[in-house]
Amino acid sequence: MRVNDRRFRSEKFSANPDLSVIRPTVHIRLFILLLFLTQVALAQQQPTPFVPDQRLTPGDTFDVTTEDLCVPGYSKKVRNVPGETKREVYREYGVTSHGSGDYEVDHLIPLELGGSNSMRNLWPESHRTSPWNARVKDRLEGKLHQMVCSGQLDLKTAQQAIAANWIEAYRFYVSPNPPVSRVASLIAAETPLSSDQVWVNTKSGKYWKPGSRYYGKTKKGEYQSEEEAVQKGYLPANGKGE
Repeated sequence: MRVNDRRFRSEKFSANPDLSVIRPTVHIRLFILLLFLTQVALAQQQPTPFVPDQRLTPGDTFDVTTEDLCVPGYSKKVRNVPGETKREVYREYGVTSHGSGDYEVDHLIPLELGGSNSMRNLWPESHRTSPWNARVKDRLEGKLHQMVCSGQLDLKTAQQAIAANWIEAYRFYVSPNPPVSRVASLIAAETPLSSDQVWVNTKSGKYWKPGSRYYGKTKKGEYQSEEEAVQKGYLPANGKGE
């Protein structure tokens, strides 16, 4: 009976969980959950500017001509916004925390229209607002650049229009109606407007033509006309975009 008693006590003891191991694991999981919820709460409390503060960002330009801007690769050549400058822009606008993709430090007057890299021309433009956001402004910038380079619009007029109120400029030059919703705007930005548009991998700086392996499939990218992609300094993947 003594042997059986010892076996019973041993089996009973081994069946109980080791709380010294379980409790730290639970605490770690709770800490991770609280950290995540805190980050979400902070993100929701951050400013979401889709138009700049004119006192901080009135707009600023380089001393360039239309001929300079319309040379392929111009924007890529002059782009120079260091990380510290971007952090200062966020601080000026009161953005103390943000996730990847929440904002982009944008040029109010875009480089392709002669905008400079000065703090007076930079602001943290929201990706999270609807219907107006950074993706929508990108469409306006492409439209104005095309009009300037084709001689349909004077450069100074384009600069003044986008600096004064880019939303009104969008309504005048692109469409009188805003995108229907944030979802609709994202779909529009991620869907080719015509079959001859290329897919630009904005991370690698290469573009792919319709029917090619990575057309519309890279993690970061957008559809543009091939002419616009070349003007912005993007290069055809593998030399041919295929």
